[in-house]
Amino acid sequence: MIKLEDRPSVIILSIITFIAIFYAFMFLGDNTASAFMERTGGSTPNEGTMFFMGTVGFIYIGIAIGNVMAMMAPASQSMVFFRAMALVSFIAALRAIGNTIIADEILTYAPLIATILVYIGYAVVMSRCKARI
Repeated sequence: MIKLEDRPSVIILSIITFIAIFYAFMFLGDNTASAFMERTGGSTPNEGTMFFMGTVGFIYIGIAIGNVMAMMAPASQSMVFFRAMALVSFIAALRAIGNTIIADEILTYAPLIATILVYIGYAVVMSRCKARI
C-alpha cells in the first residue's frame, strides 16, 4: 500500500501526519481551542477567533490527508507536494518565530518547536528523495 520506498521518509511523514491530526482535533473543538489559547498566553477567544481556529483545524486535516496520499504514491509523483509543503512549513516556521519574538509573555514554546520540526521533517524527506527546490 505504501509506495514510498524510503523507510525513514515514511516514518517522518507519519510523525508529521500525527502532529497534524493532533493539532486538527485540538483546533476543531471549542473547549480544546480555548484551552490552547489560554495555555499559550492569549486571552479567551471570541466567536471569530474560534471560527478561525476551526478553519486552521481543517487545514491541518488537509495536510494529514496529503501526507497519507504522498506515502501511497511513488516518490517521483510526490515531489511537487513535498516542495510545496517544505515551502509552506518554512513560511509557517518564520511566522512562528516572528510571533514568538514579538510576544509579551510566552507560557509554552510547543507550537514553535512543532512548526520548526515539521519544516525540518519535510526538508529531510525532500533530501532523502533526492529532490531539489
